[in-house]
Amino acid sequence: MLLVLSLLAIPWMGYKSVREMENFLLEGQQQALDLTSEGIASLLSNREALFDPDVGVAEVLGQSFEVLPTKLTNSLSIDANVADWESAFQDIHEYTGTGFFECTTDYKPHSLSVRHALGTHESFVYALFQVTDDNVVFRDPELVSLANSDQLRVTIQSFGIELKRYLLVAREEGRMSVYSMKFGWREPETGEALKEITAVFEPTDSGYFIKVRIPKAIMGQRARIKFEIVDVDDLVAREIIGRISTDPDPFIHNLGRVRLMTPALAKLVEPIYLSEANIRIWDKDFRLRAELGSLYPGRLTIQRGRVSDKGWLNRIESIPLALYDWVLRQPLGGLKDMPVDSSKEDLRILSKVINNGTQVSERRRHGEAKLIVSALPIWANGEIQGAILMKQSGNRLLSLQYETLRRFMLLFLGVFLFLSVVILVFASRLTYRVGRLQRETEQATTDEGRLLRDNIRSGTRAADELGSLTRSISAMLQNLGQYTRYLEKLPDTLAHEMNNPLNVVNSSLENLQYSNQDLRDNKYFLRAQNGVQRLRSILTSLTEAASLKEALEQESDQFEKFDLRQLVTSCVDGYQQVYIDRTIRIDALPGTFYIKGVPDRVAQLLDKLIDNAVRFSTVGDIVVQISLAHELISLSVLNRGPALPQDIEHRLFDPMVSSAKDARQAHLGLGLYVVRLIAEFHGGTVKAENRQDRSGVVVTVTLTRAHTV
Repeated sequence: MLLVLSLLAIPWMGYKSVREMENFLLEGQQQALDLTSEGIASLLSNREALFDPDVGVAEVLGQSFEVLPTKLTNSLSIDANVADWESAFQDIHEYTGTGFFECTTDYKPHSLSVRHALGTHESFVYALFQVTDDNVVFRDPELVSLANSDQLRVTIQSFGIELKRYLLVAREEGRMSVYSMKFGWREPETGEALKEITAVFEPTDSGYFIKVRIPKAIMGQRARIKFEIVDVDDLVAREIIGRISTDPDPFIHNLGRVRLMTPALAKLVEPIYLSEANIRIWDKDFRLRAELGSLYPGRLTIQRGRVSDKGWLNRIESIPLALYDWVLRQPLGGLKDMPVDSSKEDLRILSKVINNGTQVSERRRHGEAKLIVSALPIWANGEIQGAILMKQSGNRLLSLQYETLRRFMLLFLGVFLFLSVVILVFASRLTYRVGRLQRETEQATTDEGRLLRDNIRSGTRAADELGSLTRSISAMLQNLGQYTRYLEKLPDTLAHEMNNPLNVVNSSLENLQYSNQDLRDNKYFLRAQNGVQRLRSILTSLTEAASLKEALEQESDQFEKFDLRQLVTSCVDGYQQVYIDRTIRIDALPGTFYIKGVPDRVAQLLDKLIDNAVRFSTVGDIVVQISLAHELISLSVLNRGPALPQDIEHRLFDPMVSSAKDARQAHLGLGLYVVRLIAEFHGGTVKAENRQDRSGVVVTVTLTRAHTV
């Protein structure tokens, strides 16, 4: 698992690389935009005539400069027919919510739509509005509030001066009342209607017409203006339910602008096209003279609308895409991608460029949208005549990067899953083989170290390192098996080979003693006889331990139920006659203690315990205790003498382990090993421990009680 998780370093490095590539690409795009702005600034330098305040045509923000406000040949009478007004304008543009001039995402064109035309002549600006409205609501003079009927709102802002708001309402067909309004459009500044702006309201079968005449003196040369149609349908509630503004992009600008467009300047800039870029030319009085391009094409909004109409199956499929968007930060498009009002940022940049003559190049972020901004002054005869402000969206480039990163992520996920499965399968198989080798190795020997099998079957044919290890362990077990079998046969071989020489030596000593009676008390002669007896004792112990297991297996069908107390009592009486210099007594509760087993083997077990207790005791009695607890009978032999050595305390019942210090004693450490074999043969256990006062040792054999029934 750690190895699999370490593979995550690969996508992390790829992710960091792509992010670094993002900065590199944006830097390249910014440099390209700077070069384009320098080229346009060089093209427009020393062209003072293009920035003349007396040259230019006013235009409402939102119109591309192929469609300019109509320059009227004659003035229009405010009381003239609507047909005369329509014929005077070259174009009437629709604001229906379905075209490029979409204002809000929840707009309903069947309920409210506007056709609008704008024209100028000498000192007046003329505006015509043809409104389609399913319910026309006039102002109720009994109500104090002015915001309770269909109305036209006009907002004008001169550069550096506070906003002026004008509300145009009608009580009936004919002249409309014009009021100067406070912020929020709730209260008029004065109760008097204004006379400078004139307007006429004419109802139709499908709605109404509004004709407006505004003096240019009210707007000024550096003004910003916005028209807004407000719709009220309910005569009782009189709440505003919809509105359409001539500002085509309400997400960017709070106001529309009356721009002083210069057609010649526009023609120079028009051939320059940059994808998802906006180019604006300003004069030194901060009037917009030309504009080209848009940052956010309207088609993105349509695409997002289609995505929302998908069924539940497509919504499920979009879950991974949502995960990608969260991890990779997908660049958005359409309405959600439009930045908030950037007019203050644009004004800040223009102030630096026009007032200080400095070049500005920066990257700006609006939510998920990335904008690259470049601004340069335009010079003529050593003076700044204007500035060029270029803004380009970096999202198209980032979208390509996002798609690349998404494909990379899909590819990595596939590779990651494949490698993870391969590594986990390999590791699981390796772990299984190691575990199987461990189990077979552990099962090859008993807990006391006796060899049960001399080969490992599984994995010996494998050609890898684990197979070599398996074969090595198997070869080692075979060698140990051969050595173990040799050791098991060694006692019989020794007994067979040494009995004849010992018999010869023993008979020779007996003949020598018979021929020479004076050798009876010779110490050397006696020492030789003792040596022969010790050798016979050693051979007897070896053969007894070696053949005991086989003998016990043959006696497994000879179990019988007998009284352990009676057996121990008779044995203790015999021990007392043999060991006359020691006191051996029995300590048991009255009653019977029945067990199932072979009485002779239990007597042999007790012989070894008594022999061991006599051998290692110094003073005091040897006590044989019999007790009963939870259907278990405990047979204990207690003596007084040295405590058990700590180094062999837990190995006393293993073969060839002895605590004897006197080398003259024929003690090979096989007595307690025989005790353990007999106890386990009867389904019991044996343990040795020091007495609580460490004055001696107690050896306890635990056997299962047999029921009398």
